[in-house]
Amino acid sequence: MTAAVEAPPPVRKRAPRRKAAPLDRATDYATRVMSGELIAGPHVRDACARHLRDLHEGPARGLTWSLPHALEAMAFFEEVLRLNGGDYEGAPFVLQPWQCFIVGSLFGWLRGDVRRFRVAYVETAKGSGKSPLAAGVGMLGLTADGEARAEIYAAATKKDQAMVLFRDAVAMYQQSPDLLKRL
Repeated sequence: MTAAVEAPPPVRKRAPRRKAAPLDRATDYATRVMSGELIAGPHVRDACARHLRDLHEGPARGLTWSLPHALEAMAFFEEVLRLNGGDYEGAPFVLQPWQCFIVGSLFGWLRGDVRRFRVAYVETAKGSGKSPLAAGVGMLGLTADGEARAEIYAAATKKDQAMVLFRDAVAMYQQSPDLLKRL
């Protein structure tokens, strides 16, 4: 007599779980820089250390980290703005971690009910996205900051350098359905 042996059901391998993106990407970047996971220069390390320190000590000095404000600014970049040029033509402006730290810091830190930072100095290698980042900050200030009659300026030592930002901003406007409706 032969017995039929049923094969056990196949074991399905689970796909590896993707690590969820941290909700506070600015603080995550600062934490990763300070832990040594990300390499950064001394000025960036100082800014990250200040960010982390001010999360704890800032309220005593009238500073508030407003995650909703930071997330709103980052969402503007990623949901409204489109990149221009080459392979990135028309692609959403997905912020790199260092860009999240800058945008989050500029728009998330408050002193009372106004932004803490009014000036930012950004220095990175050529081709890393400084101009689109600056143009995006300008577009946010012009269209989504809630300021009536907002004025945005691009300044440089030479007119053609200032035009780089202006051209990026115009291209972002032309490729964004949301901005085309608004401006």
